[in-house]
Amino acid sequence: MIYALELLSIIPILGGLILYLILIIFGAKSKNVPTKKETKKPTIAFLIPARNESKVIERLLQSIQEQTVPIKMKDVYVIIEDKEDPTKKITEKYGGTVLYRTTNIHRKGYALDEAVKQILPQHYDLYFIFDADNILDSHYVEKMLPSYYEGYDIALGYRNCKNGNANVIAAASTLIFSIINTLLNKKRKKNHKNVTISGTGFFIKGKYIDQWQGYPFHTLTEDYELSLYAMKHNLKTDYVENAIYYDEQPTTYKQTVIQRKRWVRGYFEARAIYIRQLLQSMKENKVNRASKWSEVIGIIPIILLLLGIGWYLFVRGIEVLIALLIQPSLVWDYLSMIIYLFLFVYFVLLLVTLWALFQEKDKLNLSWKMKLKVLFYHPIFLLGYIPIAISLLFHQDVTWEPIEHKQINIE
Repeated sequence: MIYALELLSIIPILGGLILYLILIIFGAKSKNVPTKKETKKPTIAFLIPARNESKVIERLLQSIQEQTVPIKMKDVYVIIEDKEDPTKKITEKYGGTVLYRTTNIHRKGYALDEAVKQILPQHYDLYFIFDADNILDSHYVEKMLPSYYEGYDIALGYRNCKNGNANVIAAASTLIFSIINTLLNKKRKKNHKNVTISGTGFFIKGKYIDQWQGYPFHTLTEDYELSLYAMKHNLKTDYVENAIYYDEQPTTYKQTVIQRKRWVRGYFEARAIYIRQLLQSMKENKVNRASKWSEVIGIIPIILLLLGIGWYLFVRGIEVLIALLIQPSLVWDYLSMIIYLFLFVYFVLLLVTLWALFQEKDKLNLSWKMKLKVLFYHPIFLLGYIPIAISLLFHQDVTWEPIEHKQINIE
């Protein structure tokens, strides 16, 4: 009976493998390539949600001033809630424009929506979106503009870290985005598929902002929601690897748990809105079908794999308990398989981490000493998503909680 229960773990694992094969067959290559180039020099706006971010906003404003492409600082919009927020004076010091929130819904999408509605009459050609803790490489805008001229509707730069050397937790958080860059967006760009927008450091063409009359992405992960919208509506998206910007990563495990709960909850929140729409759009036409297949399947194969492993471990745990009561001499036989399985999973994630570090090479702002530390810690950090996801099954009411930023400059 116990053996039969163990075999049940094969079902979700096979399901995951089948979905992965479907992804290989139907999601190989797409045609996410612009057909019309732009010739007009764009007018540019920067949107920066910055509630209580006086500790870090100045360095971002400095980096905007230092761009090799001149930026009009009056077109840099810093979004705050309170006139007493010190962020206001710092923004005005650099000639930026302060916009005030009119509601107290603490989600980035709502802040951007309110800001856009206030400046719509300006009719900008490009809207760049950043967090207050970001710092731009001086060539960032210069490297992003070719994507605009090539005709891309949305383009995402390369996220590097300000404080990856602070501790191994910050370094592990950094690697999450490196894996998105190297395992996902770099490959998608090569296969002409839609890229996944993550965080900030991207632009949107103004014609879509004018069309939306605001910023209509309000889930906990408004960046991922924008990615799904772009796929559904066949917008052309680009990943610009040499357009570098930096951001600050959490330095405590508690902060990463808060952050990752929001990501996981937001991921499924956005998918609940768009997955049916993506399936419907694939029925209606074949445009960009590979990108849509890739996103419909998403991380489902990984979830099924984890379900299979989890079920196997659960049954093995029952066997250990039975052995403790009936035949203690067999406890190690059952327990050893659990240990070996954990070690196998850890080793696979170690290889993934090693591959990501190798792919990033000298691009990541991490010392060799920190790379060595994070190589062995990152698999454990990734496994932390499992208890986080399980906790969300019982506590689904996740609210947006700010992560305090302290790192003023790049280490």
